[in-house]
Amino acid sequence: MKNLSLIINAILFIAVIVLFLLHFNSKSCSKVTPQKSSSKEADTVQVKDDIAFINVDTLLKHYKFYNDIESKLMEKQKGMEDDLNRKSAVFEKEAAEFQKKVKNNSFLSQESAQRQEQELMEKQQNLYKLREDLSDELMKESQNLEKQLLDTVTNFLKEFNKDMKYRYILNSASFLYGNQGLNITDTITGMLNSRYQSQVSLKK
Repeated sequence: MKNLSLIINAILFIAVIVLFLLHFNSKSCSKVTPQKSSSKEADTVQVKDDIAFINVDTLLKHYKFYNDIESKLMEKQKGMEDDLNRKSAVFEKEAAEFQKKVKNNSFLSQESAQRQEQELMEKQQNLYKLREDLSDELMKESQNLEKQLLDTVTNFLKEFNKDMKYRYILNSASFLYGNQGLNITDTITGMLNSRYQSQVSLKK
């Protein structure tokens, strides 16, 4: 699930570039305005508060929906690994017994030995394929869950900002500094958790 932060970072990094382009080209953007006062007074900057940002890593850490789906994915991964380990242990035992029979000349014929050797080779290939299939299945499910989570967050932000209070809601990972007064991570996380808890309660 760590790839999710990278995905969101890549998407919102574009928003940062657009923000700066608009900032320097749009007539509606704020400008530095010198104040006609004493020489000791510093020039002031008119600050706009229609921009907010979110720390995605913090949001994911405290978002209950993310924690739940991550736990389910880890549980499924463990189940797959346990099943594969059991089958691998059975194969290793059979392979060891085969080697013991070869060493002790316990086979009735060479054909019998070759037949069992071929069966073991097929089982080994099946284990390799099973490992690859489980890995692919887990990766696809992880990607689907990541997309589901990203859609959940972005759609919620659209609903949250339906009054167009903010022109931009950025990812803090895409810039070096931000006024903490514009950090709405806790607000968004709390609202997402409240909505998720309501949905979970309705399903019970």
